[in-house]
Amino acid sequence: MEKTTAEKIGHFASDLSYDTLPGEVRDKVKSCMINALAMGMSAHRIEFARMARELVKAQETGIPPEMGATVFCDGSKVTPMGAAFANAALFHARVQEDTVGSSHAGTVVIPSVLALAERHGYPGRRILEAVVSGYEVIGRFDKFVSMHTTPRGFRASPIFGILGSSVASSKVLGLTEEETINALGFAAAFAGGTLESFAAGTVEWRYEVSVASREGMTAALLAKQGARSARTALEGKAGFLKAFAGTTETAEFITRDLGKTWDMMDAGFKLYPVCAFNQTPVRTLLALIKENNLSAQDIKKIQIEVNPYEYHYEGLAFQGPFSSAESALMSTPFCAALVAMEGRVTLNGLYRFNDPNIGEMMKKIEHRPNEKIPTYCCTLILTTKKGDSLRKESTEGPAYYNFNMEQTIELARRVTSEAGLDQDKVSKMIDVVGNLDQALDVKGLADLMGSCHSNSQPGDPTPFTKPTREA
Repeated sequence: MEKTTAEKIGHFASDLSYDTLPGEVRDKVKSCMINALAMGMSAHRIEFARMARELVKAQETGIPPEMGATVFCDGSKVTPMGAAFANAALFHARVQEDTVGSSHAGTVVIPSVLALAERHGYPGRRILEAVVSGYEVIGRFDKFVSMHTTPRGFRASPIFGILGSSVASSKVLGLTEEETINALGFAAAFAGGTLESFAAGTVEWRYEVSVASREGMTAALLAKQGARSARTALEGKAGFLKAFAGTTETAEFITRDLGKTWDMMDAGFKLYPVCAFNQTPVRTLLALIKENNLSAQDIKKIQIEVNPYEYHYEGLAFQGPFSSAESALMSTPFCAALVAMEGRVTLNGLYRFNDPNIGEMMKKIEHRPNEKIPTYCCTLILTTKKGDSLRKESTEGPAYYNFNMEQTIELARRVTSEAGLDQDKVSKMIDVVGNLDQALDVKGLADLMGSCHSNSQPGDPTPFTKPTREA
């Protein structure tokens, strides 16, 4: 009998070994962890991260340190579930997490794996294996299912992230293939997360990854206790794919070549603290303005063309009025207007969502879909008041953001420097992750991440550009 999708994924995860991973995958998983931890360290002052950790601490008092896991940038010991919730929100707070397709895998997978590894004293190789397994699951679902789920209003990061977290948690816990299959089934039943908050400019999305990380772990712990789930949880008539995508036709593609090709290699990193789909319009407009030595006063009109999937993604075509930085960072017209006015994009700039000057610049921006443009690409036409028409295309696609280790470290240093963090501490984190495959446990990393103090507020006006060394 043909194996179900959950059974195939369970076999893949159970069989995965760090020793047999390609060298480039080993480097990539470390790059993803460095990026996640650096962005988390840089976000410790941000309100949403603080709210998550204070919530967890208020509910989980009295956990013996040897039984708990660390709340990063705080040092408190809570349950692994609580640590996963708080640390996922931290990794997501700056909006510069990694992206696999349209899913922020690192915000969901890494917190659950590190929390369990700290609690149980698991070695570094086991951690790396677990993180890779989670990314691969998320990457497959994003690649083959998100084109159906996103138009229906479901957000990729939580609905696929919980699946990745369940598999990664199962892997780090050392569950059997059978138990991993059961964990995945529970995760499929627990999944959720919508896009409405992007349209409304509210903050639910900031905690959707927290719930996905925590509940993916819960699914694995249930399976460890012997709880059983449906083998057809994914492609069944009333299963995950039918419920979220409205079709099961993609099921056969999700596991094809799983373990032979590596979706983790497509994980990209963000140069700016805005939506992943706004990275290319922002950097392209920054380059066009710089190349032609333009000021805001020179601009008469800006036309931006992007892929229809990106244009129709909730919040990206919104032109105001804005009620929060959440709606501003999603809006392509706002981000473009901010670039035109300031020549940079910073966290502080996103809080100028009511600035009348930015509002006037937005009136000069025409944003539209073009089916001929691939994802993560764009075409810009800027018309000056003198009548010049300046055109610039970015055609590199997601590969542009697929940084090598050197570029990842450079970006991590730029962002942590912007946040005023001690670079010696950042160097220690990079060294620990770089040698994680040799580590006997994760205690040193957890201790290091227990505090992230700095003397500056987030949003220092340092503009970001592509790291100078090419991949």
